[in-house]
Amino acid sequence: MRRYELHTQNARAKPGHAENPRDEHMNAVDYALLAVLAVSGLLAFLRGLVREILGIAAWIGAAVISLWAAPFVRPYTKTYLGQYLTDPTLQDYAAFGAVFIVAVIVLLMISHWVGALVRQSPLGGVDRSLGLLFGLARGAALAVVAYIAASWLVPMDRWPEMVLQARSLPLTYQGAAWVAGQLPQPYRPMLYVPPKGKDAIAADLLYATPAGRATGAPGAATPSITIPSTTTPLGKPPARE
Repeated sequence: MRRYELHTQNARAKPGHAENPRDEHMNAVDYALLAVLAVSGLLAFLRGLVREILGIAAWIGAAVISLWAAPFVRPYTKTYLGQYLTDPTLQDYAAFGAVFIVAVIVLLMISHWVGALVRQSPLGGVDRSLGLLFGLARGAALAVVAYIAASWLVPMDRWPEMVLQARSLPLTYQGAAWVAGQLPQPYRPMLYVPPKGKDAIAADLLYATPAGRATGAPGAATPSITIPSTTTPLGKPPARE
């Protein structure tokens, strides 16, 4: 089996942090992540996969249309808004914004109409089910992007203690490490390895219960995900085990 190791940074632990392992119970950060996953999944389930995909395409398409059509609209913004926007750059922005607003409204209306047709068809159930999976994946992607951005902008020793103690942090790091590993070598970000603590397991997110409750995950054991603690360069030649 081939193994690729990610170039990471180990942050200096906060005073007393190493002696305090990650809490066994989920905290507010974990529940916030669950809320993001739930809302994203529910919205995608209600809208369906087709409408979700077309909705994203509508925003991208509106941006492309605006880049193409803005030069044709700029003379009108200069004529009607020139007395308010004397800077040519602002006139360009106004032209782009006007085209973008019109384009995105039209394209979103089309995506809504097509999505409604699919939901009312015999494939409506499949469309909603796939939409739910898409919504959960989108929520997880938002968490991964947030982890990458935080590693890039803020040193880990300045992260809030509640974030460092979150049971979902190692899982989020695993996702961020996988995404970074798919990028070309010059664009791979540096990621902080979460501080050591109780290994996170996927069941913690599926069977979250407040502290003191008698309910929880089923008795079946769930394999844990161990987070690597070494620092090695990304792109290291793969070695066979």
